[in-house]
Amino acid sequence: MNNQMNCGMMNQMNMMNMMNNMNNMNMNMMNNNMVNQMNMVNQVNMMNQMKMMNQMNMMNQINMNNMNIAIKRLQKEFCLCQQDEELKGMGCNFCFEPNNYFAWRVTLKGPDGTPYEGGIFTIRITFPCNYPKAGPEFRFLNNIYHLNVDFTAQDKLGHICLNYLNEWTTTGKVVDKPCYGVKQALIDIFCLFYNQNVGSAYNNQMAEEYMNNREQFNAKAKDYTKKYAQGFVST
Repeated sequence: MNNQMNCGMMNQMNMMNMMNNMNNMNMNMMNNNMVNQMNMVNQVNMMNQMKMMNQMNMMNQINMNNMNIAIKRLQKEFCLCQQDEELKGMGCNFCFEPNNYFAWRVTLKGPDGTPYEGGIFTIRITFPCNYPKAGPEFRFLNNIYHLNVDFTAQDKLGHICLNYLNEWTTTGKVVDKPCYGVKQALIDIFCLFYNQNVGSAYNNQMAEEYMNNREQFNAKAKDYTKKYAQGFVST
């Protein structure tokens, strides 16, 4: 009888051990599956990281190539603009900002017979690193009383409203001749001294004054010229 009981207990223990072993095997299999899945995820992540790094390296290389192209273009264009007789006749003088080919300072002389006569106006031209695929930005650094120059919005101080400039900046059209882009932009800006565009005025009150009381408008423009446009702006 005792032997039978002992055998029964042994069988139960053996079954329990077998179940434990099976549970352990299942747990090990689950752990192995989890480890494999984690390894696969890590491999995918590493592959994605390597792909991203390769893409970044390619982008950096493209950016460097674009920058080198832009610098060569700007050096050539700068020299051509300096030598251009038409621009000289407008009182244009050019200089690079310190250690920066992508930012120019250009002076324009206020033309005789306009409220801007006698003024020396400074324009900052900022070129993107992928120039000429994208156009530059032109801004007056002098405070000027003019319909088409914005001195009200903090983020657009000195911004010039001119169709040619807006089209060039937004479409990034590539110009055919090395000096045509900057030269034509400066000529168009110079023409704004003579003919202001009421349809593109930044300030409606100024536009009304310009149309209805030109004498008062001109007097304010002359006053601004005397106060703010008497020399090169370097800062």
